Amino acid sequence: MLCLGCSFTYVPILPAQLLEVLSTPTPFIIGVHSIFQSETQELLDVVIADLDGGTVNVPECVHISLLPEPLLQQTREALSMVLDPELEVADLAFPPSTISASSLKMQDKEIRAVFLRLFAQLLQGYRWCLHIIRIHPEPVIRFHKVRHRHGPGVRGGGTAGL
Repeated sequence: MLCLGCSFTYVPILPAQLLEVLSTPTPFIIGVHSIFQSETQELLDVVIADLDGGTVNVPECVHISLLPEPLLQQTREALSMVLDPELEVADLAFPPSTISASSLKMQDKEIRAVFLRLFAQLLQGYRWCLHIIRIHPEPVIRFHKVRHRHGPGVRGGGTAGL
């Protein structure tokens, strides 16, 4: 995951007087109050995540790479089993007579578990990238960027493609 090595500007809540900062050509994560939503719609190369409305708006000019193939397929399958449990027994010669769908509360927990597993698999092996320097009175832990980009990563294939 190369994004962990990137540096960017982070502003939790941007004041109204600084809305022009959203037009800067640098990477950033900036929180904008929903009353300024009309000003953010004009931005051409900015991904907008509306946390109140639960939407993510990605402009056509922004390319977001997909997950590595084994993880993408596993996540799609797990989500389809949570959202449509009948698929699990659709090909059985003698399917069970009834299939109970999860309650909305349980379905929410199952979806969260799918994404928690995904993030755990994406970030596995990060300890391999830690470099401990013991020549100081207190050990210093540094993150080794080259190891991270070319290390064992996801299923032994590295994470440089993200």
